[in-house]
Parts: sequence; C-alpha cells; structure tokens
Amino acid sequence: MFKNLEEVSVPGEILGVIEEFVPRENVYVIDGFIKSLVLGIPSYNLKEHIVSVRPLKENKPLVPKFNDIVYSQVVRIKENAAFTSIFEIEGRGCLQVPFTGILHISQISSTYVKSIYDAVRIGDVIRAKVVSRKGPPFHISTRGKDMGVVYALCPLCVKPLKRRGVHLLCPSCKRVSKRKLSELYALR
Repeated sequence: MFKNLEEVSVPGEILGVIEEFVPRENVYVIDGFIKSLVLGIPSYNLKEHIVSVRPLKENKPLVPKFNDIVYSQVVRIKENAAFTSIFEIEGRGCLQVPFTGILHISQISSTYVKSIYDAVRIGDVIRAKVVSRKGPPFHISTRGKDMGVVYALCPLCVKPLKRRGVHLLCPSCKRVSKRKLSELYALR
C-alpha cells in the first residue's frame, strides 16, 4: 500500500486509511480513505503515523501586482469612489478568490469627471490597471483609451448595452447611457 518515496502521487490517489495514518498537508479524507490533494511526492512518517504530500509545484495564489491589467466588476459606488471585485489578471488567469479594487474618481480619466456615475455603474465590468504597490484592497485606474467599461447592462431592463459612438444604447428600451468606455468594449 505504501508508495516508493520517489513515486509521484496524483490528485485523488489513495495514500492510506484513517485507521493507519493522521492526514496532514495536501491530503484529504473521503469515506475513510486518505487521498492526495495535489500532484506531488507522498511522505509517510511511520513512527508518528502521519501522511502528507510535498507538491511538485508550489501552489502560490494569484495576486494582482503593480501595473497589472485586471478585469473587475463594480459592486458598490460611493460619492468619489467605486468598489470593485477583481476577478482576472490579464495574461495570468482568473483569481480563485476575488480581491477588492478601489477606483477613485481622480483615477477614472485624464480629463475632469464631474460624477462617478458618468463613468461606471454597479454591475459594470471594467478593464483597469493596478496603480498601488500594496493591497488588498488594490487601487486601480481606468485612464487610457483601452481602459474602462468593457461590458454593461441597462439599468432599467437589464439587457446588455451596445456601443454607439461614445455612448451605450439599450437595444430593448432604447435608453442611452454614459460611461467611461474602453475601446475594447464587447458589444457593438
């Protein structure tokens, strides 16, 4: 039942039973069987009856860094800031757990923005750049032509909005909405 110490175990592979071993790092128990959680080398401590797995690859969580381009959804708006949920880092992948992003009104555009509601609304998906060196929360910016709202829904009928020049138009109710649009806006 014991594997050679240099053999690799795959996720889900049975390493022992709870009557024989105490499960530790990178293992889990289902129906009394101790199974590997990661691809790695199993480690058995026969004196203390412990089993664990040493991962072949470090499992570091994906965290936004300074100057990363991120995709984020606006979840709350205050007078001078929008609070977002960062869910993807461009070129690096989706986050397992979203991070909080803060888009201050001064970071929306290089031109003057009178109201934050002219730039973003709750539910909008934005493409932004991380401008803080520490976080969470991460401060983000939508300055630049390719930064800003990339997907939005109509505030009345909740249908996807289509881009018409510099504004967004609802194909159902014909409502026109203003946003700080990215040139990468999804629907045209």
